[in-house]
Amino acid sequence: MMPLRLPKRFTRLYIMALSLVAFLTILGQLLVQTTLQRGLHDSWLVNFGGRQRFQSQLIAKSVLVLTQRPDLADKNVHLAELKKVLHDWEDHHDQLKTGNLRDIKTTSANSDTVQAMFTDIEPHFQAIAQNAHAIIAQLEVPTQKTLLDVHLRAIFAHELVFLQKMNQIVFQYDQEAKAKVTSLSRIEGWLLVFTLGVLLIEGLFIFRPAVRKLAQTVFQLIETREKVHQANQELQKAYQELRATQAELLEATQVRHRQELKEQKIHTAALLQGQEEERRRLSKELHDGVGQMLTGLKMMTESLINGGKTSELDRQKVTNLGQLVGQTIQEVRGISNNLMPTVLNDFGIKLALKQLVDSTVRNTGAPLVFNSNLKDERFEPHIEIGLYRIAQEAIHNAVKYAQATEINVQLMRQEKDILLRIKDNGRGFRNTKKTSKTLVPSHGLTNLQERTRLLDGKIKIQSIVGQGTEITVTIPHQN
Repeated sequence: MMPLRLPKRFTRLYIMALSLVAFLTILGQLLVQTTLQRGLHDSWLVNFGGRQRFQSQLIAKSVLVLTQRPDLADKNVHLAELKKVLHDWEDHHDQLKTGNLRDIKTTSANSDTVQAMFTDIEPHFQAIAQNAHAIIAQLEVPTQKTLLDVHLRAIFAHELVFLQKMNQIVFQYDQEAKAKVTSLSRIEGWLLVFTLGVLLIEGLFIFRPAVRKLAQTVFQLIETREKVHQANQELQKAYQELRATQAELLEATQVRHRQELKEQKIHTAALLQGQEEERRRLSKELHDGVGQMLTGLKMMTESLINGGKTSELDRQKVTNLGQLVGQTIQEVRGISNNLMPTVLNDFGIKLALKQLVDSTVRNTGAPLVFNSNLKDERFEPHIEIGLYRIAQEAIHNAVKYAQATEINVQLMRQEKDILLRIKDNGRGFRNTKKTSKTLVPSHGLTNLQERTRLLDGKIKIQSIVGQGTEITVTIPHQN
């Protein structure tokens, strides 16, 4: 609980200290701004107080010129100027006396001293103003000239006194402004002393303990970081060992998987090789054994037909027997050729595929077309046998299941590959793992893929339902 309370306590103390400093700063600024604003007002008062003296002299001068020089050509201009100066003089006097400073849109309360001075100067102001207005009225509407002299003497009688008393008012304004500045300076000094005292107290009782506690916390954090760093190094070392073990395990798994694939491939190759050997043996036995016996039987039937001591009925029966024996011989030869065509061993894959296409056309009537760019090339026996079995299986599927009306078989020699392509326009099928057995037997596709894999080749099967199937087998083989 203590570590949790300590930050909260220091946070409250910091907030209080900073709030107090901010309050003192804001208070000082308010005092400065207020004093500056008042200084502007005071400067306006001093300025317009001085202008009042100048304007009173200007009024006396203008009245003197207008009354003593009636021959002036610009009398109307001087009269208009006198009216304007008189109006400004009276308006500013009213603003200064009442404190309603309309020109700067603010108010200023006069001190009792200034108010008493304005009360004292008021009769002289009113005398000058009334006599000036009377002169203006007589100049606008001419009357007896002796009255102008009376008003003129009255103005000059009060004008000097007005100047002296207005000078005292201006001096009083200036004294009061200086007193305000002095008071503000004193207050600012006390605020500065108080602020410095607050900062000293904060430094002794808040910042210094906070720094001490912060140093302890930083030291603990450094120790914790060292421990965490050491733990991270140990974890990193353990992680590296785990990665190494994982890599070794993965390598061992891959090696075992490759070994299993290799063993499976060897087993499959051995199985297919055994099948091919068995087919070759059966083909040889059918051709050399059963085929020879059937040939002998056919020759015996022919000798019986050629004999003259048999009846016509017996001769017909023997003829039928000879035809049946001939058909049996052809069937045995077909089976023997399908098991292991001798042309494959003798002349190579090109002629063997051509013979396969021709026999399929002859036996089924299927429209097969064979194309090849091979000449007299021969390949390894396992490659030729594998390509022949792939083509045999694909043609069988196209004829039996796809019901194709056009089958194209291509055997092409490329720069680094041997390409076998069987394309038909049959029923086609969906080439998925759940291929329907009514369209193509799944074990047929498996046989094609397995034989291609044993030849280290690639097989690509493209089929569209209703449009046909294209099987492309590529076997790597250098020239």
